[in-house]
Amino acid sequence: MQFDAWTGLDAGLMAPARLEAVHRSLIDSFLEDTVFRQLLSAGMMVLLAVFCWRYESSGLLIVWLLIGLGTVSYRSWCERAYRIAAAQRRDTLDNRVGFVRRMEPVYMLQGTVWGASLLFFFDRIDAYNQLACWLIIACVASAPLTSVALVPRLLRAYTNLLFAVLLACLAVTIALKPGPVRDMNLLFLVLPVLHWCLLARYGRFIFRRQANQFGEQYDLALREQEAQAVIRMKNRFLAAAAHDLRQPVSALSLYTEFLLENPESHLELAPKIASATLAVKNLFESLFDLASLDSGQISLHVEKVELRAVLEGLRVQFEPLAAASQVELRVCHSDLTIATDVVRLRRMVGNVLSNAIKFSAHGGRARIEVWDQGHGIRPDELGKIFEEFYRADRADLPTVDGVGLGLSIVSRLSRILKTRIRVDSLVNRGTRFRLELCDLHVGHARPMASRDVG
Repeated sequence: MQFDAWTGLDAGLMAPARLEAVHRSLIDSFLEDTVFRQLLSAGMMVLLAVFCWRYESSGLLIVWLLIGLGTVSYRSWCERAYRIAAAQRRDTLDNRVGFVRRMEPVYMLQGTVWGASLLFFFDRIDAYNQLACWLIIACVASAPLTSVALVPRLLRAYTNLLFAVLLACLAVTIALKPGPVRDMNLLFLVLPVLHWCLLARYGRFIFRRQANQFGEQYDLALREQEAQAVIRMKNRFLAAAAHDLRQPVSALSLYTEFLLENPESHLELAPKIASATLAVKNLFESLFDLASLDSGQISLHVEKVELRAVLEGLRVQFEPLAAASQVELRVCHSDLTIATDVVRLRRMVGNVLSNAIKFSAHGGRARIEVWDQGHGIRPDELGKIFEEFYRADRADLPTVDGVGLGLSIVSRLSRILKTRIRVDSLVNRGTRFRLELCDLHVGHARPMASRDVG
């Protein structure tokens, strides 16, 4: 609501970060060339006083001039204080809103001072000097438009008071005139009203155009950052993929050469070749899964699925991996039946389970909800673990196979299967993944009756 009240931006139509960036850019642009505008305003006040000096009480003119110049000086002080605070990394939303709030009465007073100036010249000095004074009023009313319009509240405070006071003074002055002269001078009321309406209209136009431009600049910068992040991610992936492929591909090359030279060793080399081939196959399967999920061309084969059969199949599949890692894998079966895509369900839960086994300390255990007693995940890393190719950069973590695609695939599958995933973790204590499956025929989240799969 602060954005709506103090800058005119619609908080409901912008993301908070974009709104913040646009707000900051508007204030920064508003403060550009502010010294020149202050000198111009002060100079115009002095010039108007010079035109009226011979015709008006010098005491009243001096008081009016001192109030006007004092307002300009205070405005200069407020802007300088804000610049200093912004330079000291205190350019926050609250500070900017506070700055606009402090400036509002300043602009109201400045508008009042300029509106009251009409009492010094209208129908009191010669026609040529009156024309000059009217030009000064038109200039000071219109000149700030391109800058003050960037903060609509300040523009309204300035122009509304300027024209309201000016019209009030003009109406009182005309009302004191004799009948025929009064009727002729009533035309003067029309021109300030038209000027006021035009300034309000163009002020809104300038604000919307500039806000949209700053919003587009933010979007471009954000897309550039995202593109840079994608490039860094792809570079990370290429490095990780090259690292993970080098060993099995090199092993396959060596085994093949050795087998060609020593055909009789095929029984000994066959398991090693199969293991290296499986590593390459798993990597490419992960890449293909990721590509197909990102393409959005996944068609689900929804059917009634017994969780007991799924969990038992996962136990058979991952028991050797768990045994090799000295991890106890236990299955608490469930008799629940849900409607889902059994292939994608196995893939999703299997990736979480595989990840838990890999990062469990020797002798720990993994369960589904998936629990492990591994190294845990730091709070600042929890939001990143589902990103493509992400690996925790910690020296105390063991080196494991894979390029960091498993949980990214889990994240995509969870959206397709309408599965809620919650992750809780304590460093050096372990991690828990909780999956709440959805019956796709019913269409609402339906937690598993038993979520303790070893």
